[in-house]
Amino acid sequence: MPLRHEPPSLRKAAMTVIGENFEPLCYGASPEEVAAMIDNEEYLAVKGPFVDMPGPVLAGVAETISERRALHRKHLHILVQPQLPRLNLSFGDADGFHGIMFVGQRCKNLKHLNLSYLRHINPNVLSSLLPSFTTIVTLNLRMTLTVDQLLAQIGRHCPVLRELNLFGTPITDRGLVQLCISAEGRRQCQRLQKLVVADTCVSVSGAAVVLQSLPNLTDFDFDHIFEAADLVEQWDRVLEARLLTPAGVRLSEQPVAPPDLLQLRALTSNAEFVSMDWVDSAVKMCPFTTSVTISGSWLPSEVLYKFMVLENLTALSLTNGEGLTLDFQEGVLPLLSACGERLQNLILASFTEIDIAGIGRTCPGLLNLALSAIGHFDPINSVNPAWFSRLNALEVWCDTSQAHAPVHEQVVSPCLLRQLLVSRNIKNLLFTACGTLTDRLFAEIWRDNPMKKLSHLTLDHCHGVSPQLVHQVLDAENELTMLRLWSCCQIHKNHNAEFSKRICSENMNMYLEWFAYND
Repeated sequence: MPLRHEPPSLRKAAMTVIGENFEPLCYGASPEEVAAMIDNEEYLAVKGPFVDMPGPVLAGVAETISERRALHRKHLHILVQPQLPRLNLSFGDADGFHGIMFVGQRCKNLKHLNLSYLRHINPNVLSSLLPSFTTIVTLNLRMTLTVDQLLAQIGRHCPVLRELNLFGTPITDRGLVQLCISAEGRRQCQRLQKLVVADTCVSVSGAAVVLQSLPNLTDFDFDHIFEAADLVEQWDRVLEARLLTPAGVRLSEQPVAPPDLLQLRALTSNAEFVSMDWVDSAVKMCPFTTSVTISGSWLPSEVLYKFMVLENLTALSLTNGEGLTLDFQEGVLPLLSACGERLQNLILASFTEIDIAGIGRTCPGLLNLALSAIGHFDPINSVNPAWFSRLNALEVWCDTSQAHAPVHEQVVSPCLLRQLLVSRNIKNLLFTACGTLTDRLFAEIWRDNPMKKLSHLTLDHCHGVSPQLVHQVLDAENELTMLRLWSCCQIHKNHNAEFSKRICSENMNMYLEWFAYND
């Protein structure tokens, strides 16, 4: 049966009790009295019991409280001590304004700070505090009002920064240049390893400066990476002047040679147009690449051959563009034949045809597989127990408009599902619009493979499954902690109530999510 709720550890239980009785334990007063102290700011005179508490314990108490409620200023005043190593002030988790104020005043050794989604905080407030953050290692500014001037301050005051998340912020190339290079031409943030700039106004020019300036960068979330790598390979004094001067940055006195190699581990592109020369440059400059992601482009199948030289490739994600220019037999399968032995993660989307047997033969160590919007699967006549025998996660996404089609018209055949579900290590399963999937087929598969490690199961528009199947899942020996039943026409609201009641009465540690079928 699924996992049951278990008693928390003594440490966790103690922290929970502290959170539930925070006012009398830390202020020696009732909640009403503490509220009055906050109104007249008398609470600031209370030192509390945590002045000499080890930093990791303080962080643990803060995290335990925030799991149940947002951290109020009464919590932050007591918990934000000079020895605090990390703090999450993300919107909804804490009072961001007072948290930032306390951190700036007290924490000179803070290592990890999460300010994500604090869109109401003026960037000038953050800028004034950055001189105190000289020890920051990870800084999350996702969806904040971070501007270019703030990046210049980060570059100046955060020399040991290793991770910076700028997703969805209003930054531009100018800010990235000033993050990496001072106004005097000195390189900054040289320890930065992970940088996220997705969903910003950063262009290929700014990305090229980042790649050229940060020698230890391994994870760069920028979705036009091929063109940026090509610019780095062409780097010269003229290009440097063209990219740096508009940002108000002085050129270095000595010409800066482009790096021979980049440390990037992932190549990601969602550009509609990608030059073959750009791909050549990226592969040449990034030999340590472990992950390649291409989506929405009009690249020909032959471009995939260029990735055959990547000796560390373990993850591949390919999504065809509108032109369906990538062909499985001509492009994907040859690449899998060259690199499949070490491939662990494979995502294929929007292909007209796929040969499952070819994937099984060439990728013996595959751990995670996702297949979406596939027009046709080459038929297989029998199950090979050696194929997909190590899978931990499987996702099969079909067209919801075909969810009610007869079994013989379904894209995914029963034999194909049996082949994909041979692994006894399966933990996560997701099926969308798989009309082939029925109670009977599930029972047959379970007889051969009971899936005792299954922890997450999602059935979306799977109209062949019934409430009886769900009860069988709840009866089976597994480690299920998440069950999502979305728009399955045989599973109604009363069934959801029935499942919820059973999960509660049998003390199952499980998240259940149900959506009605409305198509």
